[in-house]
Amino acid sequence: MAGASYYLGQKLYSEYDHEWKYPHSDPRRVQYTEVMLPYNAPPVYADRQTLWNAVDAAEKSSKAQTARRFTITLPRELTFEQNLALIREYCAKQFVDKGMICDLYYHDSGNGNPHVHLMLTMRAMDENGRWLPKTKTAYVLDENGERIRGANDKWLRERMDTVDWNDQKYAEIWRHEWEIAQNNALKAAGRTERIDMRFYERQGITDLEPQIHLGPAAAALKRKGVFTTRGERNREIKHVNTLIRGLQKAIAALGEWLQGIKETLSRHETISNPDDYNLGEVLLSYLELRKADREFWDHRAQTKASLKDLQAILNAISFLKERELDTVYSLGEYLSPIDIQMNDLRKKVRSKEQRIRDIDALLNADKTVHDLQPLYSEYSYIRWKSAKERFATAHADELEQYMKAQRLLHKFGLSHPIDRKTLRAEKTRLEQEIDALRPDVDAVQAELDELKTVRYWVRKVIPDALPSPAENGKSSLYETMETAQNKNDLSVLLDRTAKQVVVPNQVETQHSLQHQRNETL
Repeated sequence: MAGASYYLGQKLYSEYDHEWKYPHSDPRRVQYTEVMLPYNAPPVYADRQTLWNAVDAAEKSSKAQTARRFTITLPRELTFEQNLALIREYCAKQFVDKGMICDLYYHDSGNGNPHVHLMLTMRAMDENGRWLPKTKTAYVLDENGERIRGANDKWLRERMDTVDWNDQKYAEIWRHEWEIAQNNALKAAGRTERIDMRFYERQGITDLEPQIHLGPAAAALKRKGVFTTRGERNREIKHVNTLIRGLQKAIAALGEWLQGIKETLSRHETISNPDDYNLGEVLLSYLELRKADREFWDHRAQTKASLKDLQAILNAISFLKERELDTVYSLGEYLSPIDIQMNDLRKKVRSKEQRIRDIDALLNADKTVHDLQPLYSEYSYIRWKSAKERFATAHADELEQYMKAQRLLHKFGLSHPIDRKTLRAEKTRLEQEIDALRPDVDAVQAELDELKTVRYWVRKVIPDALPSPAENGKSSLYETMETAQNKNDLSVLLDRTAKQVVVPNQVETQHSLQHQRNETL
């Protein structure tokens, strides 16, 4: 549900976690969404909140995989309409026609990187739209097709997948089919570009070095004619600083500018033990990250945003000082019990709210039994089979309501008539208890919001710091996505800084070569 919320750019409610999932992403990048259903899927699953809650409810194991996710880059040589038709046809053929539900999100921020995110269901469905088991057992057969007995003289059985969607062969098949689909679309659009899913070695090409994916930030700089350096090693902060030290003599004339860059990066390099790092320093590093993100803003907008950020940081530092929180470790130690306290309060409130809903359901069920008892008695007294069937057909809805109400009463160990006065008194008491808990919930929630804001800032600087504990044996999908995004943002900053160091050196080298040419002439 967190993944769907993130891709959609809107909040969604998870019945598994009993909480809203917030996207923390820009909804403007979302150009198109669709839940593509196979013929036997219930139409209500076209609503993704209903769909993914149903998927969660179908799984009993805390380790179950609930969905398969893809990120697919679209050819930017095609128009939006052409790309949309291309990806929808591909998803229908490869996934939906085979029985999977495909939740599709088309993203394009206008930065030359159109792409889609897909979320696919793992379980098959029967003809009535009910989820089927992922595996089944079957007898082990010999070469003659006869069953084999084991050491205990019982027939041997083996577990088998009910569908082959999880077979690793599909990684290759789906990529190859996407290659074919793209090339057909490019050809139909009159384009000369073609796609090959194989890397150079598999193509038998040994004299070419494969290019590195730039990503949206570096691609934007390239379109502006700005030189950037990319590579795995320059993702590490220490390498960037080593690069700076190695170039110091060559670009000594840059003096104060270089020293400023070095001091900026030194803050990040010294974070070798995140737990012991000073929160004030981390928040100042966060300010630097925010400032770097606004490199291409106009001066007035940069100033306004920086003042707003500074005020937020000062408020946060005051908040931390009141609670004597000065390190990343102390923040985590303080946040954990507050988080637990908040969860306990929520559970208390949810428990009471659930009991109130049960009471309302019981009161309604008792009223239904009272109102329909004469009808059911009339039905019970009919002895002729044909007459009874006609009566049941004519009053099918009322009889179903009556039996459903009786089953609910039986589930709670009650029978008609119930003690309605006692239940109403219990409901009133529970509502009063919930009202009494509200001030505590609001106070703890307010403090937790402040703490989680600081935690969010810290993780922007140190992506792996302060991980959230896994709940119910399930790792948080949002946690994983947030960590990956933060690492990517930090990497972009380092690449940009490395570029700023390399560019002047490149320019100086070009000037030196030009001077040599002039001297030669």
